Amino acid sequence: MHTPLIPIRPLLTLGILIIAAACSPGKTDRSADSAGAGAMMGAAPADSGQMAIPGGAQGMSGMHQDTLVPKVQAHLQRLQTANADSLRALVPDDRQVVTALIADCEQMMRQMKMEPPRKWRNAVQALRTDLDRMTSMTGAQLEQAMPEHRARIEGMLAMRRDMMRM
Repeated sequence: MHTPLIPIRPLLTLGILIIAAACSPGKTDRSADSAGAGAMMGAAPADSGQMAIPGGAQGMSGMHQDTLVPKVQAHLQRLQTANADSLRALVPDDRQVVTALIADCEQMMRQMKMEPPRKWRNAVQALRTDLDRMTSMTGAQLEQAMPEHRARIEGMLAMRRDMMRM
């Protein structure tokens, strides 16, 4: 007797829905660093930084559209267009945005019970080093360092997108 095989696509869909439900804003198990990250982002809603279904779709648990990525992208745009004096003024904002992005990704990895890969750990270390160095830089030094710093933030966003596809 032949046993029919279960199609893979429905299983993948089910897996994505389970992950989406586990990451819904209704979860109360928030760590201090991720709760603080939402507060650092200013007037962001309480669900800010929660994992959203790729494409911004609403999940079955009432999940809201991801709000962190647009904030990070707007910040990257400000960094790209800022002059030396403006960059000095943006250093505290940069620290808040980068810290919130890292905390959000770490929260996602914990929820997915995912061990951070070496690439991730190296990227976080490089960004934290940037944040430490940037506080004492002049505007001209910031202008020179900013392209690499922006590239690291963009790399972090790319890793976050990859995690969301899992």
